[in-house]
Amino acid sequence: MMGLMWYLMGMATTGAVWGYVALNGRYRLNGKAHLGLASSFALAWLCVGWSWGSFAEGEPQSGAMGLICFGLPTLIVVAFSWRNYIRPWKRA
Repeated sequence: MMGLMWYLMGMATTGAVWGYVALNGRYRLNGKAHLGLASSFALAWLCVGWSWGSFAEGEPQSGAMGLICFGLPTLIVVAFSWRNYIRPWKRA
C-alpha cells in the first residue's frame, strides 16, 4: 500500500512540474507566484503523504487531521496565489 502511495506521489510530482512549466509559459510569474506555487505543492504533498500513511496504518483520526491541517491551507494558498499573483499577469 505504501509503495503505491510513493509511486502515485512521484507521478503527481511529475505532473506538477509539467503544470508549472505550462503555467510559466502562459503567465508571467513573479517571485510571489513562485513562492505560492511551491508552498502549495509542498503542503499538498505533505497532506497526501500524512493522510494516506495514517489511513494505511489504521489511524483515521490522524488522517482526518492531516486533511484538515494540511489540505485546507493548500486550497487557501492555491486560491490566494491564483487570484492575486498569477491570473492578473496572463500573457496575450
